[in-house]
Amino acid sequence: MKPKPLLCLALVLSGGLMVFNVSARIIRNWTETELQNASDLVVVGTVTNVKDLNETNTLGDFTETFRGVETTFKVSRVLKGTFTNNEVVLHHYRFGNDLERPANAPDFIHFSPFFTNEYELYLVHDGTNRYAPVTGQIDPALSVKNP
Repeated sequence: MKPKPLLCLALVLSGGLMVFNVSARIIRNWTETELQNASDLVVVGTVTNVKDLNETNTLGDFTETFRGVETTFKVSRVLKGTFTNNEVVLHHYRFGNDLERPANAPDFIHFSPFFTNEYELYLVHDGTNRYAPVTGQIDPALSVKNP
């Protein structure tokens, strides 16, 4: 028996074609130049502290609540901007709990103070003495690179 008739017979016997419902969220593809131009500050640093905040927020069209986080980095190099401190505080969000993962979830970042990796951070001002990811809070991972 040829493959095509065999496939048709299998579809008829199984009740027909299966229909899949697929959805996706559009994510902007940032170029290096766009990241640089949109940033107030670009630094390279290592994680020294991660602190959950007493702050929750909803982001974009998501109905879930996300937990605020402040991650402190020891700055080893400044690539753009005027920055004289040796530490920078990044304000970002994480999932409210480890089980919560909405469909087409945000591309959050997760750091541990035990990480020894250096990260290149593309940042914008977020109040006094702290910064936010230049790509926004929904997909902050796009603002963090390994140099």
